Amino acid sequence: MSLTDEDKKVLTQLHLDKAHACLEDGEKLLQMESISAAANRFYYAVFHAIHALFVTNGIQSKSHNGTIAQFNQQFIKTGLIEPKYGHFVAVMENMREKADYDVIYDVTREDLDALKPLAYELLNIIEQLLKQ
Repeated sequence: MSLTDEDKKVLTQLHLDKAHACLEDGEKLLQMESISAAANRFYYAVFHAIHALFVTNGIQSKSHNGTIAQFNQQFIKTGLIEPKYGHFVAVMENMREKADYDVIYDVTREDLDALKPLAYELLNIIEQLLKQ
């Protein structure tokens, strides 16, 4: 099934709305000192922002690893987005996976404080790309 331009526009905006909601949730969870849950929300903010780009550009992915691979191939390697953000997305996904499934691993506040600004930066960059 192919999407019409209007469908793409609506779906893109839904992903962006979800990305912003995830950032807000992450901030609330940080205030409650729920660091691992906050890491999850910040990762999903980035995930949804990337999928907004995918919808607009007709890119599909069926997994988190596939999303990262496609993001790197289509946006990092082409120079549309700086390489540091490709690394950042991979680090965030790894942190999210460990936080969600590894009973030994704990995300630290310092880890998240170092990465959180990049989530906001990347969302802003993606929104600017989508306006072009």
